[in-house]
Amino acid sequence: MSVRSLLAISALALTACGGGDEGAKPDAPKPVDAQGATVMTVTCPATVANTITTQAISFDKPNVTIARDEIVKFVSTPTHPIGPFRGDASMTDPGIVVPENQTRCLKFTAAGTFKYICTVHFYLGTITVN
Repeated sequence: MSVRSLLAISALALTACGGGDEGAKPDAPKPVDAQGATVMTVTCPATVANTITTQAISFDKPNVTIARDEIVKFVSTPTHPIGPFRGDASMTDPGIVVPENQTRCLKFTAAGTFKYICTVHFYLGTITVN
């Protein structure tokens, strides 16, 4: 096949798909949690509902239950960043993010079950908000 033929096929494919990237708009973010849960990063207060720390192969508290609007302090150690679990259709929230070797306080403003993982080692934790 000649170069000219390949270019013609490529141009046809782009036309069929709506052209190039000019004017393209990114897809709107889709909610991860069907119930509209919200997790917000807040300044850590003197007292929190729970503190969860990453360890070598698990979280020190892998299953925690709190009330709505309570704050959980997450402590990630070196090589153990925390992120939202997206492995199934269960609830999570994209706001559950704690980079490695950092501490963040997250306020859970909606009832539900929120799953999170160590994004390097893939161990799982769950917060149930009543």
